[in-house]
Amino acid sequence: MLKTAGIFMILTAAAALGFGRSYELSLREKALEEILLMIRWLKGEICSQNASLHDAFWGVSVRMTGKYREFLAKTAETMENSPGIRFAEIYRSCAAEILGELPLSDKEWDLFLSLGEKLGYLDLEMQKKQLEFLEEELRCSVNDLRAEIPAKKKVYQSLGVLGGILLAILVW
Repeated sequence: MLKTAGIFMILTAAAALGFGRSYELSLREKALEEILLMIRWLKGEICSQNASLHDAFWGVSVRMTGKYREFLAKTAETMENSPGIRFAEIYRSCAAEILGELPLSDKEWDLFLSLGEKLGYLDLEMQKKQLEFLEEELRCSVNDLRAEIPAKKKVYQSLGVLGGILLAILVW
C-alpha cells in the first residue's frame, strides 16, 4: 500500500513538473505582451502628447496593472525625487527590484533593460525610433514564442508524464 502511494506521488509530481514548465511558457508570452503594450503606450505618450519621461511613465502607469503599474509609478517617482541620477540607472534599479522575477529569457530581459539606456537624453525623433525598434524586436520575440509554444508545451507535458512513468517503473 505504501509503495503504491509512493508511485502515485511520483507520477503526480512528475506530471505536475511537466505541466508547470508548460505554464511558464504561457507566463512568458503574457509578460512579453504586457511589456509590448507598455512600450506602445509610452510611445504614444512621448510622441503624440510630447510628454516628458516623467509624465509619460506616470500616464502609462495609470493604464497598466499589477507589477507593471508599480514599476512605472516607482520609476516616475524616483525620477522626481532623485534629479541627480541618470535615467538609465533609475530604470535598471526599478526594473530589477519590481520586475526581476519576470519569466523572460536573458535576451528578452536585456532588450527590455536597453530601453532605459535609449530614452531620456535623445531628441523626440530618436526616442520615437528607439521605441519603434524595441517594439519591433518585442513583436518578433512574441511571434517566435507563439510559434514555439504548442510544440514545447506538448514536449514538456509528455516528458513530465513519461518521466514519472519511468521513475515509477524503476521504483516498482
